[in-house]
Amino acid sequence: MTALLLRHARVEDSPDPTDIRVRGGRIEAIGPGLAPPDDLGAEVLDCAGRVVVPGLIEAHLHPDKALLDGLTPEGTGSLADAIRITAQLKAGFTHDEVRARAEQVLRMCVLSGTTAIRAHPDVDPVAGLTGLNVLLELREKWAALVTLQVVAFPQEGIFKAPGTEKLLREALDSGADVVGGCTYNEASLADCHRHVELVLDLAAEYGVPADLHADFGDDHGDSRFALAEFIAARTAERGLQGRVALGHATSLAGRPPAERRAVLAALADAGV
Repeated sequence: MTALLLRHARVEDSPDPTDIRVRGGRIEAIGPGLAPPDDLGAEVLDCAGRVVVPGLIEAHLHPDKALLDGLTPEGTGSLADAIRITAQLKAGFTHDEVRARAEQVLRMCVLSGTTAIRAHPDVDPVAGLTGLNVLLELREKWAALVTLQVVAFPQEGIFKAPGTEKLLREALDSGADVVGGCTYNEASLADCHRHVELVLDLAAEYGVPADLHADFGDDHGDSRFALAEFIAARTAERGLQGRVALGHATSLAGRPPAERRAVLAALADAGV
């Protein structure tokens, strides 16, 4: 729908309903008593005083692993159990089965007002590129309804799962929008550092953003879960400011306030 007039809509903090005119898929004017677009097929909708807001953004979604509860008996409810069960199920993923679940998730998102999604399908020697290929297909199929960014996501680590770097490159060559990282899922701090370096190097090499899941712990007692400042420094070194996202980072809450402020300042300075 590229030509549209929304009448009697409430926007921002305006106390009175107003009109919104859309032409060529973009908002052209906002104000009372607007004339409808003269485009052939333009539609006029009465919002009846309802609020009009920007579409919702889902920045962290795993559609390839969603809705798995119907495929396995219930676990203990712990995160560790969920990870274990998901890893078992992933070995049996098929293209059609992943596609069916992923499309159900996209449908739920769109019906709830989501217009942009960053999806993180697993890329590893177990799943291969199954989830990624499904999401690349759905990116095109659903383009009229939702903007879908596809992240090549190494859930099982990179150095802990030999062959993953090759798969990440294949994923980026196939059209993945973003290179992902799961920094804490390595056997040692040194490999966690190598993981960060490789992901950021791939981002620079392929000219794509990076999205790193990091510091996913209750505290920072294990140094593998205290990588935020390392990520900030390596991002700045490569000139990737504004192109790197950091997800999870729950262990930050366990740091002393002054230390936490310093880490947040480092991330801000690096544009993470």
